[in-house]
Amino acid sequence: MRAAFFTGAGRMEVRETEMPPEPAPGDARLSIRYCGICGSDVSLFKSGILSAPDRIMGHELSAVVERDSTGRWAPGTRVTAWPARGCGQCLWCLEGHPRYCLNPVFGWGAYAESMDAVADYLVPIPDEMDDRTASLAEPLGVALRGVREAGVERGDLCFVLGLGSIGLLVLTALVDLGARVVGADIREDRRRLAEELGAELTFDADREDPFWKLLAVDLHGPRFAFECSGAPGGWQACLNTCGHMGTVVLLGIPFEPAFFIPAVMSVKEQRALSISGPTMDSMAGALEILARRPETARIITKTVPLDGTEQAFHDQVAGTGGVKVLVEPGA
Repeated sequence: MRAAFFTGAGRMEVRETEMPPEPAPGDARLSIRYCGICGSDVSLFKSGILSAPDRIMGHELSAVVERDSTGRWAPGTRVTAWPARGCGQCLWCLEGHPRYCLNPVFGWGAYAESMDAVADYLVPIPDEMDDRTASLAEPLGVALRGVREAGVERGDLCFVLGLGSIGLLVLTALVDLGARVVGADIREDRRRLAEELGAELTFDADREDPFWKLLAVDLHGPRFAFECSGAPGGWQACLNTCGHMGTVVLLGIPFEPAFFIPAVMSVKEQRALSISGPTMDSMAGALEILARRPETARIITKTVPLDGTEQAFHDQVAGTGGVKVLVEPGA
């Protein structure tokens, strides 16, 4: 089978590789239909940090079950997968939190024609949903979990800084809940897409101060601010903009030092939180949102074959690659 291997910062190589004849006990073998390029993968590609050479990345997938060692999933079942694989023995795994595993098992990613995944961590794709749209279940699951953990309720005013794929998916989860959303991004195409997906107002935060812009919408300021840009200054901008007793959610994590003034948070009595990924429940909820809001798939702006994976990553690093790009291994 063919796969795109990460070989070092800024480099990927597509080549043939061998898989074990059968999935390991507890695993299911999947035939990959699509895998989205995640912002965290782009950061790893750009810097090489938190990864290693000769690794297959990719976790935003839609797939078909080839065979399942547990017998739970019939061949041909369409699924996505919760991206966690713990050792099963450390304290976090034994307490039911494999995402925090002290000895994580780095498996095979989905920039490949096939991969093995933990059978218990598969989530079925609704029959009426196409594979392309279903690949958004993992990142929308991240967004939905952030919205739920923050405690957003219908009618709340929310600010989303950064309208790339994760920002637009946060916006989708908020709009689906009935919240009011104001978004900011330097790119006009992303602002336009955000308004199509339900934002009541968008603007360029480099040209207009978010603090004053949101006060013009509501003198309380937003109750929630979601940092989705990944820019080091985005954290402080969200603290400044979020209102008193508000909550700031960090989803666009920068891979460099981020300066912020703690006194702003203290004076406003704000709460801050971050999450490291979706839950299986939030991924199932994401599929329900995608079924209700098929227009969410508009954020998918490009699909590339395996051989186009490295160039697609370079385009994302350069900011010229569109919003959400999918790798289609079988193309």
